[in-house]
Amino acid sequence: MFTIALILYFLFIIGYTAFSAALVYHIRAYAVREDPMHSFVTPFIASSLILIIISAYLFSRVPWDSLM
Repeated sequence: MFTIALILYFLFIIGYTAFSAALVYHIRAYAVREDPMHSFVTPFIASSLILIIISAYLFSRVPWDSLM
């Protein structure tokens, strides 16, 4: 069960990373300079890293042996 959950967790993280990279690329490449959206990138990356660290910590705290 742990192996399946770990694989699904990594697939989720890879998908989230791909989506985030596409979002950051398109905001930087196609943003109008007068639009304040390009300043959104740094807080988005910082909050994403914080949430990924929290989710990895909580994933490691699951009592996998008692779930079966």
